[in-house]
Amino acid sequence: MKTDELVHTLAADTTSVAPRSLTPRLLLATAAAVVVWLALLIPIYGMPATAAPHGWFWMKNTYSLVLALVGLVAVVRLARPGGRVGWIAWIALAAVAALAMMAMRETMRAAPGEVVPLWLGQTWAICPVRILVVGAPMFVAAFWLLRRMAPTRPALAGAAAGFFAGAMGAATYGLYCQESAAAFVVVWYTLGIVICAGLGAGLGRWLLRW
Repeated sequence: MKTDELVHTLAADTTSVAPRSLTPRLLLATAAAVVVWLALLIPIYGMPATAAPHGWFWMKNTYSLVLALVGLVAVVRLARPGGRVGWIAWIALAAVAALAMMAMRETMRAAPGEVVPLWLGQTWAICPVRILVVGAPMFVAAFWLLRRMAPTRPALAGAAAGFFAGAMGAATYGLYCQESAAAFVVVWYTLGIVICAGLGAGLGRWLLRW
């Protein structure tokens, strides 16, 4: 039997399988993690709207959620063989650039003695760590789901999973974070997200290999 005939014979008995959609499962796992965190935080700190400062409340969370959306799309694309991040990465860069411009505007308007507190705030040393902790459940969920897919770029897929988890961790943490300066957010929130992405890239090489 020739090779072509063998291939056709083997393929004749196959049945089509509906593709598994990663997006709904990842969103469901993320929603569950956010609900659990809120269930833990509300009895201690109260409702997010009253716990966080009102002035820049939406700035912090809009920034984090835009990056989370970029991470989600990247994870879904890279979960399949040959997947690429594509143009969606430009949205993340645009979000960082926009917030950086806001931070520079804040800095130019600030008095000389206010510049350092503007960039460091009161929680610069613990902000990235808290983002890592809050994003940990989303990180685990993203990796668990990716292991059931077929990523051919394990390090990049892991980085996307970490980026998504970090951004969602930042959005959740931002509900209670008392910092209100764009300068603080663009440095320390972004750092927390980047650290998550770096951890994801390192673990992806090992955990997402075929």
